[in-house]
Amino acid sequence: MTMLLLLSGCGAQMALLDTTMRDSIIWPGPPEKPRIKYLWALHKVASGSGGLLGLQEPQPLEPREAETFLSPHGLCVDARGRLYVADPGARRVNVVELQTGKSSYFYELGEGSLRYPLDVAASPEGLVYVSDPELKGVFAFNEKGRYLFSFQGPFKRPTGLALDENKRLVYVVDTWAHKLYVHDYQGRRLRSIGQRGEGPGQFNYPTHVAVGPDGFIYVSDTANFRVQVFRPDGLYHHAFGLPGDEFMYFDKVKGIAVDTQGHIYVVDTAQDMVKIFDRQGRLLLFFGERGHFYGQFYGPTGIFIDGNDNIYVADTLNMRVQAFKFLGGD
Repeated sequence: MTMLLLLSGCGAQMALLDTTMRDSIIWPGPPEKPRIKYLWALHKVASGSGGLLGLQEPQPLEPREAETFLSPHGLCVDARGRLYVADPGARRVNVVELQTGKSSYFYELGEGSLRYPLDVAASPEGLVYVSDPELKGVFAFNEKGRYLFSFQGPFKRPTGLALDENKRLVYVVDTWAHKLYVHDYQGRRLRSIGQRGEGPGQFNYPTHVAVGPDGFIYVSDTANFRVQVFRPDGLYHHAFGLPGDEFMYFDKVKGIAVDTQGHIYVVDTAQDMVKIFDRQGRLLLFFGERGHFYGQFYGPTGIFIDGNDNIYVADTLNMRVQAFKFLGGD
């Protein structure tokens, strides 16, 4: 097993990237042209011994002291190559500098602390936004993890987050309100999109949101078993998806992301895979299956794609993050 041990600074915490199968797993397999390749896995985010695939390691009584991810959900990578992972099991947000390996975390809210950080989004200016459904709020931090302010509410259960960097907007999914809220970077609420229902532009327990390179907005309308697409001005554009356990259908749609070519990546948690669609909602490819080996998933939730088409997936029940690469092509 090949490990890349990343160190940064005297006394700094260490993040351990497992690159054992780097570039060795691809989708689709021969003789088809590969479109997705496997890069690495990350389970251990602090000092100590223990493997990455032996996932049931003893953990301390205090979750925030865990050396590993416990229940990674939402994640993102900022412009400086820092991986942020919201881990509600550990009640913290982990930060790993992917180039140097320096690892840290934050959770303090002035006089309080995060209880169930579920998703995270980072702006190029160094603002980091975290949703916490137990606290019924969204909270802003600086790049060093210092708490700054909370968003205007009220929220019922804020979950998924996404940024429109061009318009400096923050989109917040409120699952129990069946709405998508739009805020500015300072947390001021500007408007809302949707209400409960099954019709166009209506939601039934939505969970995740993404903004594409063209400014279009993609929402995981989970209990309606579909993805809804909205124009940059927030008006409904179209939807795709039907309930079912076959590859082209959705069983439990969760995380959603868009690559630089406009392909839409949807995490199907119940099917333990990531499905890739074109702009019209036609299934192009899927990768992953249930399991604990490299490139397999067990209850995945969040997904994020950076500007270089590196794909990061929160492999939640395997207590790890896995990274992949989109190789280009339609």
